[in-house]
Amino acid sequence: MKNKQAAKSRRSLTKKLLAFLIPACIGLIFLAWIVVPMGMAVLWSLVNPDYPWSYPQMFPSNLSLYHWDHVFRYTDILGAIKNSLIVAAMTTIGCSVLALPTAYAIGRRKLIGGEAFKIAMLLPMAMPGMAMAIFLGRLFAQWGLSNSYTGVAMAHILCTMPLMLRILTVSFESVPQDIVDAASNLGASPWARFKEVYVPMIIPGLIAGCIFTFIGSMEEFNLSFIIGAPAIQTVPTILYSYLGYNFLRTNASVVTLVMMVPNIIVLMVTERFIKTEYLGAALGKM
Repeated sequence: MKNKQAAKSRRSLTKKLLAFLIPACIGLIFLAWIVVPMGMAVLWSLVNPDYPWSYPQMFPSNLSLYHWDHVFRYTDILGAIKNSLIVAAMTTIGCSVLALPTAYAIGRRKLIGGEAFKIAMLLPMAMPGMAMAIFLGRLFAQWGLSNSYTGVAMAHILCTMPLMLRILTVSFESVPQDIVDAASNLGASPWARFKEVYVPMIIPGLIAGCIFTFIGSMEEFNLSFIIGAPAIQTVPTILYSYLGYNFLRTNASVVTLVMMVPNIIVLMVTERFIKTEYLGAALGKM
């Protein structure tokens, strides 16, 4: 009896330790991965140029908005934000329109070589970004697409399409076939089946794909620089101008924080609207 109680006590203690250690480890990872880098960026952006921050100082001795004023005064950061948002929106819409029918065909149709195509469609992600940018830059220049929103958006679509396509393919594959068969038996047309069965179930995947596409476009530098510059200047092109030979950590921190704002807003808005009722509404049709 005592041995059973001791074993039960040890199991209870183990559960309590795990309940504490797992959240603590996740918190430490979050702190090291997100909080510390963001905190460092904020501090570097506020360093007063008259009081440099260097080792062994733990924190800047004097704070100032000088670098924020410098970036907004002497760079077209607001125009770059506008360009980045326009290109990211065009890229997300273009990816969605092109990926939906393609993902449906791959995920729901028995295509010859379908499994090989699933692997092949991810290969562009393995290609060096600058190599792709140089090739496309030459091609787009011949087509008259350089230095235009259309050209930059088309290039971004090519580099973000694989992830969107893979996410939507898995979403279509996850739709239970018996629900589709039931809709067919009830006389639903192909369009009605797509609208009433597939769409509600793939919405979470579509939104996830749109998030990755939008953020990927906002952060893309190689294609934006080679194809869009100097007419279409985005936030990453301004950021990388401070990361060259004359490395300016303070100004780069300002631009980095500015670039993060749209991404954070997108994530917060998406989190506000992508709730479990999407999946619940879909499963409610079963």
